[in-house]
Amino acid sequence: MLVDKLLRRIEALELDLRGRTVLTEAATGAYVVTPVLAALAGARVLAFTRATRYGSVDDVFAGTRRLMAECDRPLDVTLIDQVTPEVIAQADVITNSGHLRPLNRQLLQHAKAGAVIPLMYEAWEWRDADLDLAFARERGLKVGATNERHPDVDVFSYLGDMAVKQIFDAGLCLRHNRFVLVCNNDFGPYIARTLAALCGGLAVIDKDENRVKYDAGIDWIGGFPALNIPPAYRSAEAVVFTAYPFDRTWIGAQGEIPVERLKAAFDAPLVLRYAGDVSESDLGAAGVRLFPAHVASGHMGVLPSAVGPDPIVRLQAGGLKSAEAMLTGRHLHRGLPVVEML
Repeated sequence: MLVDKLLRRIEALELDLRGRTVLTEAATGAYVVTPVLAALAGARVLAFTRATRYGSVDDVFAGTRRLMAECDRPLDVTLIDQVTPEVIAQADVITNSGHLRPLNRQLLQHAKAGAVIPLMYEAWEWRDADLDLAFARERGLKVGATNERHPDVDVFSYLGDMAVKQIFDAGLCLRHNRFVLVCNNDFGPYIARTLAALCGGLAVIDKDENRVKYDAGIDWIGGFPALNIPPAYRSAEAVVFTAYPFDRTWIGAQGEIPVERLKAAFDAPLVLRYAGDVSESDLGAAGVRLFPAHVASGHMGVLPSAVGPDPIVRLQAGGLKSAEAMLTGRHLHRGLPVVEML
């Protein structure tokens, strides 16, 4: 039962938002959990939504109410479809959630002194488009990133499952087949650990200084963004690609990985776009296969929610714990940091 997962995560994180007002989003799918998590942790919650391709405002409100009805206690959640200055001024916590972004000067000028903004992702994943950080600092608002690798959050352990899901969705099979992981960020070792245990061979291209982060069982061919592909991997089933910044075009005519170099390195390359922008038009013009065929700039090609609600429950609970840490000044949980200040 989903509510049981929420309660277990609140207990594991000792999440306590009593006496706090949280402004967050109400959303569809696995992200329905966010306002309910905050409310179960004792917060008064203002949950904002807007119509998207995933559902209407009424759909989101109905889904949130259904989950609330499964709880064994009344929850203080107010569902709203407008974010007014009065709403913002009430919040002790303003989550950097999709429906609320961008958290710009127009919104944050109304925030109360001492309000905190949890990013709901790790600090290295920072995106300027999400938040006017300079203005937040000018207003004295605390901004912190979630330690997704804290043992009681542990979102990164799902990164490999997400790669497996993307491979299956692309119509490919892992067993007895070879893959190449092209990466320049902290996702790589977690993806590699899962794939190497399931496929017939995994070659890894990453920055040379990241070699020590990888377990045995991979073929290290390093040197990102160079593509020094050994003969055994020229016929690889696919290239799993993840590069940060996620909104930079890495593969393309003008990218750090030219399309022609990619095409020459493999017999018939298929790029699985895990995270990081590529030029869809340049790849298409060169006859290089790409999956998914289209991803919005800066977005991941496979979402944590694709493997079920668990990573989202952990991520959102971790983000709320980082908010609690900023409010209380207690940044450690079980001796390890849960928040990194920006």
